[in-house]
Amino acid sequence: MSVFPEKQPVVRGHPIHAALSDGPAALAPVALLAQVWSVLRRSDASRASARSIARFAWASALAAAVVGWWDWTKMPREHPAWRPATVHGAANSALVGVLTVAAVSKRRRTKALAAASALVLGGGWLGGRLVFHHGWRVRPAEEFEIVGKALEDTGRTDLLARARAEVDAYERKETYLPPS
Repeated sequence: MSVFPEKQPVVRGHPIHAALSDGPAALAPVALLAQVWSVLRRSDASRASARSIARFAWASALAAAVVGWWDWTKMPREHPAWRPATVHGAANSALVGVLTVAAVSKRRRTKALAAASALVLGGGWLGGRLVFHHGWRVRPAEEFEIVGKALEDTGRTDLLARARAEVDAYERKETYLPPS
C-alpha cells in the first residue's frame, strides 16, 4: 500500500513535479550567492537574507521531492525511464538533505549551498533526460509509445526506424553537442 494517492500527480495535463522543480533549481544557486554576499558583507541583514533564501530553497526542494517520489511510484518498472528516475530521485533527496543543513547551520551553510547548487545541476540534468530523452510525462511521447507498440505488434517496425532516423539526423545537424 502506497502512502501516495492512487491518481497520477498531474493537473489539467501538467505534471505537478515539473512545476515545483523550478523552485529549488532557482533558489539553491540564489541562496549560494546570497550566502557568499553575506560572508563578504558581514551584516546581520545579509546573513538573515541568506538564511531565509536557504530555507525557501529547502521548502521548495522538499515539495518537489515529495511530488517527484509520488510520480516515481506511478512509473512502470519496465519503462526505460525508471532507472534514471530512481537516480534522479536519489540525487534530489540528497539535495533536500544538504539544504536542511544549509537551512539550520550557520557554520556549514556556504559549503552546503555549494553542494546543493551542484546537486541541482546534476539532478536537473537527469530530470531533463527523463523528459527529453525518455519522454516521461510528455504526452506526444506517451502516445508514440502506444502507437510504436502497435506498429511493432503488426510488424511495421520500418516506420519506427524511419522516425528515429529522422530525429537522430535532426539532432546531429541542428543542435549543439548532439546526444551520443
